[in-house]
Amino acid sequence: MQRSLLKMQERHYDFRKFLDEVHQKDLRDFTLELRPDETEITEDWVIRIAENASDFVLEAARDFSDYLFRSMAVGIRIACISPESPRSIVLQLDPSLKVKRSFRLQCTADQIVISGADERGIAMGCYYLEDSMSLREAPFVPHTAGLLKEPLFSPRMVHSGYGMDVFTEPYLKRIAHAGFDTILVFVKDDPLHGHNGAFDFAPLIDQAEKAGLDVYFYSAITNIYHPCDPEADAFYERNYGGLFQRYPKAKGLVLVGESCQFPSHDPNTSMRISGGGEPCYRKDSKPSPGWWPCCDFPEFVTLVRDKVRKYAPEADIVFWTYNWPYAPEELRTKLIGNLPRDITVEVNFALHDNVRIWGTQERALDYTLSVPGPSAVFRAEGAAAKRNDLKLYTISNTAGRTWDIGDAPYIPAPQQWAKRMENLLAARSIYGLSGLMESHHYGWYPSIISELANWLFWSNSPAPEEIIRALAVRDFSAECANEVTAVWRDWSDAVSQFVTPIEDQYGPCRVGPSYPFLFGGVSLRQTFGMTMKFPWTVFKKYEIAYPVYTVVNDPDGLDMGTRRVMAEIRHLPEVIGLWNQGADRLENLLPRIPGRKRNKAAKMIGVARFTANTLTTTLNIKRWWLENNRLLTEDDPEKAGQILDRIVRIAEEEIANVRQTLPLVDADSALGYEPSMDYVADREHLEWKIRQLSSVLEVDIPNYRKGIEISRRLN
Repeated sequence: MQRSLLKMQERHYDFRKFLDEVHQKDLRDFTLELRPDETEITEDWVIRIAENASDFVLEAARDFSDYLFRSMAVGIRIACISPESPRSIVLQLDPSLKVKRSFRLQCTADQIVISGADERGIAMGCYYLEDSMSLREAPFVPHTAGLLKEPLFSPRMVHSGYGMDVFTEPYLKRIAHAGFDTILVFVKDDPLHGHNGAFDFAPLIDQAEKAGLDVYFYSAITNIYHPCDPEADAFYERNYGGLFQRYPKAKGLVLVGESCQFPSHDPNTSMRISGGGEPCYRKDSKPSPGWWPCCDFPEFVTLVRDKVRKYAPEADIVFWTYNWPYAPEELRTKLIGNLPRDITVEVNFALHDNVRIWGTQERALDYTLSVPGPSAVFRAEGAAAKRNDLKLYTISNTAGRTWDIGDAPYIPAPQQWAKRMENLLAARSIYGLSGLMESHHYGWYPSIISELANWLFWSNSPAPEEIIRALAVRDFSAECANEVTAVWRDWSDAVSQFVTPIEDQYGPCRVGPSYPFLFGGVSLRQTFGMTMKFPWTVFKKYEIAYPVYTVVNDPDGLDMGTRRVMAEIRHLPEVIGLWNQGADRLENLLPRIPGRKRNKAAKMIGVARFTANTLTTTLNIKRWWLENNRLLTEDDPEKAGQILDRIVRIAEEEIANVRQTLPLVDADSALGYEPSMDYVADREHLEWKIRQLSSVLEVDIPNYRKGIEISRRLN
């Protein structure tokens, strides 16, 4: 079955209404009964705060009252604490709690007390109660003599899923409710500006603070001077010092090689900055400084640190080692050992591991869920950070999405995500991992995955299996929960079976079924000259996705060519089958699911279908690439005709796949959208793809056949 189950059709960006919905309506199941060890919050209860409570605590109380009204159908008032406070929810500070944002929860028959280490801790206690009641589907709270909850990671950073660096006040509140404590925004060259042009960050920083969130800048500043150049002091003062002089309330700055490269003096590099890194495996060239663990990065980081902390003494300077996993481990760990001790090192959790799969070798890339981590790179560099007493962060992607399926809002594979989350918790003990970047520019979208993370990344939490089942009960019903978790397990297996290679992460897996199928020797220049419009603005500079499918060769003896592609062609149908079969099983459950839950369940089915169709496009482009290569080297007219017949069948199958995707994106505006690229697989792009392939079938291939016939006659 490949059909949209959603009755309502959505317009572009309608998903933002969901992002702005801090509290969902009608979560309560009125058929549930109170257990002996629970307390029910009813309309005769009161939320009590101190007379001198801050605006932040007052807003936390109002937020909790709004949740009870909207989600649990319980109206409750707010009052000041008094000696007589029967049936009350007390919000108070507890100076004995030392961990920021932590809280203690006490619940008896007629009183609930949330004691926060700080004001944000009080809010987090309220959010915890909301999450607990949402899972319970009733305003029932279990009795506890003093449950202590401490965040296990901080910061927990996310980019916006609303649009690149676009944050509304409700969306900021929802980010805080999900357990994140920090948002990331890009800052670019002098004059300093954001991703979307000239931008005053002050209002955003103030709005984030009101929501209980910090702001980190992600630097994309082009550093044209080496730290020892005469002009360097003024340049770094103006750019980095000036940034924090203007925005001293910002909490941190992230530096990553490709976005903050400088003209290094390291002889292993080209010693000049560029728009991109030279291929690391070429022996006849040297990488740009942003793609190498340069010996003078410590000098650069020290200068940036000093300029920033001149205006923001507590600012967190984060140095991310993302760009040089292929460099010798000795040089990578030596660099970490030479960094100033009062900055933070960030290392990818899953990156650059060689994986044996389907009888071939593949390399796990940066933003993938296929391997749970930690990678060899993380283990080596994490150990180096610990030896040198450096604070350690990682990019974990645990907000729920990766570039395995780049334009789906999340990957519904909770058991695979749970493996990563448990390994992150282990790394906390082993390497001192303390902070997470949970999304990159693909942003955060609310899902069961970020909910799972929010439960696991606090102390005294249930086991992952317990949380996953509770989510299945809430979203599909207790009757269906076992079948749902079995489907999720199959999808988790499907994710682990396909390690997306670089040409897929930067191609069909990034943009979905709208990915173009270029015929024969058609060049990119000719593609733009076609009569049909090539609508992807992202492809103007080819920075994030590449429209020409090219299988990358690797020097390390990996199977990066035809042999690996043929193995993927053989086995990808099994992976696609797991996604579609799971969607079929969930679809069959819909009549048994309560009506108020069906829309949410149907949307998850749509995400799974979209994932399957994206993988189908990935399979078809591999078949297409193989047959087109064969065609270009085939001199025999009869064999060339047979190849063309196979190409026609692939095109027809792909057009059918694209048509099956149309109702999915019509029904869910979050599908086919990626915040940094906007829509790349909506109806407009999919219909363009149909026209593009139809043109190949109606014009290009008949012309090619005529050419074969003319060649045959001449010979």
